Amino acid sequence: MDFKEAYIDKMICHRFSLDKQKCLINHKDMDMEKLDQTFLKEFFVKPFNREKVQYSFVHSIDLKYNIVYNTVLYIFNGGDFINSSISIFKYLESVSTLPTIKDGDIFIVKIEDILDGDTYCEAVGIFKIESKNEFIETTVDSSGNMNVSVKTGYTSQKIDKACLIVFTEDMPVGFIIDKSKDSKFWRQNFLGMTTKTTPYSQSKALVGLMENFVKDKLAKDSTISKSEQVEIVNNYTELVSKSENLDIKDLQAKVFKDKKVLSMFEEYRKIYEERENVNLEARLEVDKTALNIPRKLRKIKLDDTVELCLMKTGDFIERGFDENIGRNYYKIYFSKEK
Repeated sequence: MDFKEAYIDKMICHRFSLDKQKCLINHKDMDMEKLDQTFLKEFFVKPFNREKVQYSFVHSIDLKYNIVYNTVLYIFNGGDFINSSISIFKYLESVSTLPTIKDGDIFIVKIEDILDGDTYCEAVGIFKIESKNEFIETTVDSSGNMNVSVKTGYTSQKIDKACLIVFTEDMPVGFIIDKSKDSKFWRQNFLGMTTKTTPYSQSKALVGLMENFVKDKLAKDSTISKSEQVEIVNNYTELVSKSENLDIKDLQAKVFKDKKVLSMFEEYRKIYEERENVNLEARLEVDKTALNIPRKLRKIKLDDTVELCLMKTGDFIERGFDENIGRNYYKIYFSKEK
């Protein structure tokens, strides 16, 4: 998707709260001629430049029962923008049943001229922003004196949840931003979306699976040393990065030589796929742009004084225990310093 020529055509804002008395439904959209398009584009469009994972609408019975899908489709077909935005807002209210859901302002925008290949597309964006920043505003009064006031407002870095639904020639494609720990509510309960199977999404899920497996399982297992964890990560990374097409079972067999760890990984994969609403295919095409393995997975921290970063593992490093002083040690062999 190319957003260079995109612009905001329509915009409306509603205030959401679990306390119904604090909710505010707007019956008038914004006067776009009074707003700075450059700023609006920076705020509502630019955050999606980094999002490459695509999502599609789903429903357990039939897509015609997906409220958000049908409402944005109505907008796309020329339906009433204001009433449609109110329908989306009220549906968000109806599915917001957890007490942990935060108050915030809901922005719904209609965007024009997003380029998908050679085709210009329209889009609808749904944004929820939950926290404001304080900032200082300076003004000059009629006497030429400077005045300073403290105000509160939003920045694009503070967008907590968002979805951009682009109406391509084939079907609507979604891009999601969600900074919460539980992405199930926004993506599944409200939007009714699932990850679209593409080489990028599959490769990214493959990286996320390993990252979370190390964090949630290996790091908590005292029988698996940190150097062994790094070796697993490095072997996994090397095999994935060198492959054009990948067989998951073959990858697992080559990376996890210990049957106990292999069993842990297979069990965790089921948990991860269900939690992230993603299904890793038995064979997948690798997209190298998605292979960003966090550097921290290759690090070994020793007390508070030493940190080793192993880009490769092998027989150049040994781990042991010195009984004379009662402390663990690592022995590292190398040819020369660089």
